[in-house]
Amino acid sequence: KQLAHNREQANQHNGGGKGKGKGSAQMQRQINVVIPAHLAGGILPPGRGIGNLIGAFVARVPGEMQMQNAGSHNVNVNVNSPSQRLQQVHASLDTAKRSPAPIIGYLMAKFSSNYLPESLATALFHRSSANAAVAISNSRGYEQKVHINGRAVESVAGFYPLPPGLPVGVLVQSYGNVVSLSVTAEKWAVPDADQFLIWVLEEYQLLCKEASFVEETMKEQGCGHE
Repeated sequence: KQLAHNREQANQHNGGGKGKGKGSAQMQRQINVVIPAHLAGGILPPGRGIGNLIGAFVARVPGEMQMQNAGSHNVNVNVNSPSQRLQQVHASLDTAKRSPAPIIGYLMAKFSSNYLPESLATALFHRSSANAAVAISNSRGYEQKVHINGRAVESVAGFYPLPPGLPVGVLVQSYGNVVSLSVTAEKWAVPDADQFLIWVLEEYQLLCKEASFVEETMKEQGCGHE
């Protein structure tokens, strides 16, 4: 939705409206995303410190998709359904995640930061993002609230610091059994961060509605899980 919004704004600014004439911004069917990945799978073996075992990979995922509101009677698993959109994105990410890309990214980042001049290292980091539109990461916190000097830490606010060349960073985090999202972005890429997060929640709600509908349908057909 953010891509569609930016495209419409660009067309209005250029006087192109919603047409497909010369100079009009076209629909972005695919975008590149940067995904950090912990090289130990997020699980630290006994005796090993946290360290900086973070690699990253770039994946090409579906961009703008034809959206369809999920009503109570017309939710079907098709190319326009939330679950199908989720499956398409998952398939794109899974291929890159299982490749050596995260390890190669880690080694290149370590070599660049340790041995190359700052200007050259910055340029390499900028190019390594492969013209990605967004970086997305997750941070899993403690399920139980921690305490400092006897006082409970009620909430934690995380954010994604934007590396060179990336206009948008999204962080999904959990703490105290509460999941939250934050977005860090250049103003031109995400003019309204609140609206961006609202769109994320709307898609999640559509996915929950579809899952509920499928579960009810299976129960009515006698195929419910024990």
